[in-house]
Amino acid sequence: MPLALHSRAIKAAALVGSGLASFARTRRASEATILAFHGLCEDAGDPDILDWTLHLPVSVFRSICALLAADYKVVSLADLIEARTKRTRLPDNAVVITFDDGYASNYELAYPILKEFDLHATIFVATGFLDGEDMLWFQRVDLALGRTRKQLIDWKINNKKLRLYLGTRELRQQSLVRLMPELKELPDTDLLREVDRLEEALEVSSPTLADLPTPMCPMTWEMACDMSLSGHVDIGGHTHTHPILARCDSMAMRAEISACRDRIRAEIGDLPATFAYPNGSADDFTRETMLLVREAGFKAACTTISGRVNNDVSLFQLPRYGSPESVWEAEATVSGAFETLKEWRQSCLKAMSMI
Repeated sequence: MPLALHSRAIKAAALVGSGLASFARTRRASEATILAFHGLCEDAGDPDILDWTLHLPVSVFRSICALLAADYKVVSLADLIEARTKRTRLPDNAVVITFDDGYASNYELAYPILKEFDLHATIFVATGFLDGEDMLWFQRVDLALGRTRKQLIDWKINNKKLRLYLGTRELRQQSLVRLMPELKELPDTDLLREVDRLEEALEVSSPTLADLPTPMCPMTWEMACDMSLSGHVDIGGHTHTHPILARCDSMAMRAEISACRDRIRAEIGDLPATFAYPNGSADDFTRETMLLVREAGFKAACTTISGRVNNDVSLFQLPRYGSPESVWEAEATVSGAFETLKEWRQSCLKAMSMI
C-alpha cells in the first residue's frame, strides 16, 4: 500500500476507534455523502496493470456495502436531486453510491453485491468505451509503460524533461505517477497525439478491446440495460471518449456531452438524468461546461471535489469522495469524521493565530 494510503487508513481506524465517527454521524446526520468508485477486481489483482487505484478489491467493496446497509441509508442520486429540487429532507445519514467509466466489473462484481444488500447505484459511462471504439487514454498510457521492453526513456512534455525509469514494476508505477499530471495539462487534441507518440517511442501497440486486462474491460450495453431495468442502477453520462472537458474547445465539449447523452438514450431507452465530469477536479470543468451539461438536459452533475452535500451545494457541482480503501475509511468518510476533524483543526489554528 502506498505510504499516503497507509497513513490515511491508520487515521481512519483511529477516528472510528475513538468514537469520533459515531459522534459525527449523529452531529452531521442531515448531510448526504456521495462515494465515487470506478472498477472492482478479484482480490489477487492483475499484474499487467500499474495503477490499481481504479480497481478496488471486491472483498473491500462488499464490506463497505455491508456497513452502509447496516448503519446508513443508501439512496439514489435521483432521490437526492428530487429532495434538493423540492426542498424536502433526505433520510438521515444518506449515502449515494456512484461508479465512473463503465467497467464490466461493475456488472460482474459490484451488481450482485448491490442486489444482495438491496442498494442503489449510479454508473456514469463513457459511451465510446462501451461501444468498443475508444480505449480510455489513461489505460493506454498505463499499458504502454507496463508492456514496453525499454528500461528508460527521456521524455519532454510541457517544457519539462522527464527521465522515466522502466526497469522494474515499481519504477514503472513511479514513472506513471510522474507522467499523468503532465498529460492532464495538455489540450485534448494534443493529449491524444502525445499518447500516440508515447506508444511509438515505447514500441508498443495501442491496445484493442480483446487485448485489455480483465479489470480494464468495458461493460456491454446489454449489461447496462440489464442493470438499468433491475431498478438497482441508473446509467449516467461521462462523455463519449473521456476527455478532460476544460481542455476541449466549445465545439468539442458540446459534441462529447451530446454524443454521450444520445448513445445512452439509444441503448437504454431513456434520457440520462445525471452526468459526471471526467477527472472532475475544480480545474477540469468550467462554467461553460456546466451550462452545456444543463443545456443537454442533465439535471445534475458530479465532480471529484471532496465534500458533503448540503443545501448550499450546486446541483451541477456535486462533491464526491473518492473510493475508500477500507471499511474504516468508508466509515470515517460517510460519518463525517474526516470533515469534523478538519473543522476542529481549522478552529484550533484560527484560535492560536489570535493569541
